[in-house]
Amino acid sequence: MKKLFGTIVAIILIAGVAYAHGGMEHIMGTVVSMTDNSITVKTMAGKTQTVSTTADTKYTQMDKPVAMKDLKEGDRVVIEVAKKDGKLIAVEVKVGMAGMKGMHGDMSRMSMDQDGGAIFAPKNCFGTSLPVGTSPLVA
Repeated sequence: MKKLFGTIVAIILIAGVAYAHGGMEHIMGTVVSMTDNSITVKTMAGKTQTVSTTADTKYTQMDKPVAMKDLKEGDRVVIEVAKKDGKLIAVEVKVGMAGMKGMHGDMSRMSMDQDGGAIFAPKNCFGTSLPVGTSPLVA
């Protein structure tokens, strides 16, 4: 009986996580280059990834709309992508706050380089509430 209950709980938790992400992948990294219909980022793992953009792609910074033209090389981004015909299509591009150069690591759990200043904020650099137990430090 305990195994059955544990299995049901595990299925519900996994389904909840999948639903929360809406079946989308997230690519985090630094913008390397852009064209009118793509963004290339260097991921946290050091790989280069190109994502196609469309007229429907949303761009935000701190939960406020921005334009693709506001994006520049070196910006830190989290790109929500969907797969279509074997290609990664950007659904939403979340741009990090200006001055994030001193940051490295998981963007929701950033650590500071020696030259990176910090302030306390209730949200992370993308305007998203921080997970419980993480540091609210942003540049």
